[in-house]
Amino acid sequence: MEIKNQHIDFYKILNEQFPNIHSDNIILFYIGEVNHEIIKAILYTLEQFFKQTNWPRYVQKKTFNVMVECAQNIEKHSIKLYNDSLFRKSSILIANIDDNIHVISSNVINHIQLQFLKQKEFQLSGKTKEELRELYKQQLLEGVLSDKGGAGLGFIDMARKTNNNLIFRYYPLDNNTWVFTLNVILKK
Repeated sequence: MEIKNQHIDFYKILNEQFPNIHSDNIILFYIGEVNHEIIKAILYTLEQFFKQTNWPRYVQKKTFNVMVECAQNIEKHSIKLYNDSLFRKSSILIANIDDNIHVISSNVINHIQLQFLKQKEFQLSGKTKEELRELYKQQLLEGVLSDKGGAGLGFIDMARKTNNNLIFRYYPLDNNTWVFTLNVILKK
């Protein structure tokens, strides 16, 4: 699906949804197409940042894993926009706020994806660590590979790694498209 690209100001959307994020607590902020090369560059930048911190290795590893999962979701599930050339517009923001790391991904979705995401959000809502582990096992056994190559484990896995600290937000662009923002919160 392609839509004409009205100017999408990801910075403004994120600022409205997350007013407690300021430039002094941003580790990384990227806007544009997400592909394999961009993911590698973001991981390299994150790795360089971690070399300058004394954050525990497990926090670094969880942050890497969540960032990769968010970036892969963007890469596989963003809809195409038209602006001189076709591309998948998105953003990735990693911020250090208090004792938490926020990995915030945003991408443009259509109404079918919106329904799927709301279903995932409902499926994960309020689940305990044990319930998430059972849901993960069930998905492994019964899950079907999608046409995009996913088995539906990404959101479940992120919820398991963060004690279900996922915040789903939807920002309408028009009647058929939204900016989906996922805030994954990791305790340091």
